[in-house]
Amino acid sequence: MSKKMWRWGIISTANIGQSRFIPALKELDQVEVVAIASRDFEKAKAAAKKHDIPVAYGSYEELFADPHIDIIYNPTPNHLHVPLSIQAMEQGKHVLCEKPIAVTVGELDQLIQTQKNTPSVRVMEAFMYRFHPQWTYILDQLDAGAIGTVQHVNSMFSYFNNDPKNVRNQANIGGGALLDIGCYCVDVAKMIFGGIPDSVQSHIEYDPTFATDRLTTGLLAYEKGTATLVCGTQTYGFQQVCIHGTEGRIEVDIPFNSKSDEDPRKVRIISDDGVEEYTFEGHNAYALMVEAMQNAIEHNQELPISLEDSRETLGVMDELFNPSNDESWSARP
Repeated sequence: MSKKMWRWGIISTANIGQSRFIPALKELDQVEVVAIASRDFEKAKAAAKKHDIPVAYGSYEELFADPHIDIIYNPTPNHLHVPLSIQAMEQGKHVLCEKPIAVTVGELDQLIQTQKNTPSVRVMEAFMYRFHPQWTYILDQLDAGAIGTVQHVNSMFSYFNNDPKNVRNQANIGGGALLDIGCYCVDVAKMIFGGIPDSVQSHIEYDPTFATDRLTTGLLAYEKGTATLVCGTQTYGFQQVCIHGTEGRIEVDIPFNSKSDEDPRKVRIISDDGVEEYTFEGHNAYALMVEAMQNAIEHNQELPISLEDSRETLGVMDELFNPSNDESWSARP
């Protein structure tokens, strides 16, 4: 555990920050939330009062310049992730940036270059689900051969949102299903199979008004298996991951993001021996992610999620948007 008192600054009054991330920070002994900023000063002041944060700023630049802040949390709309993270790093701040860390690989490469230019500060993508103990358990079970050889991973993540004012429905600022929630599906397949796929195919349905991808289906072909994914922004809310092996399967009911940070998570291992169900309670993945990042920085260790790791995930999403092959779903060698 970290022995340093880490001082955090929050940019934007986004719902994810106020409802999930700031409460998670408040759980940690070695953390102080120093300031929050918004381009609307009244919103910043209201959020500061609500969460008992000492300082409110009416611009992100003021917060970046605050010498009393060590780490910035960046939950702004997707198109601002890279430019604002770069600004923070150039002011000597570490950055935890919400997923997706960038809109395209080309954009992420700008952040990677900034990291090289400012080696004293670190930046990490906030895939908080990776830090939940259920995934440590699942990966251990896979390594132990609990379901034999993994052959297929199926992931689904959806919600219904047709509000034209919502940032997720604005194509010009990085909206759409794949960037918002499909990134989880890509990342979990990469985590289970241990890398990027050999080939990618996709079918994307675009909203005729918003021009965002509202329903994306993907097929990722690995050397030793396949992964399928479905993500949608105008589909009834649902999420699940199923891992199929030669001797059984694993079902994960809440693989990514629960309504409450400490909701119980259930994992089932199904085989010829029957069904074994495991429940994980009382774990806040956001808090665990923060502790892991802080500990890595303090001890000069590699971050739990490197920029190279993030680049691989984003590269698969780039390919899903623009598949390089014209094979049909039923293509055979």
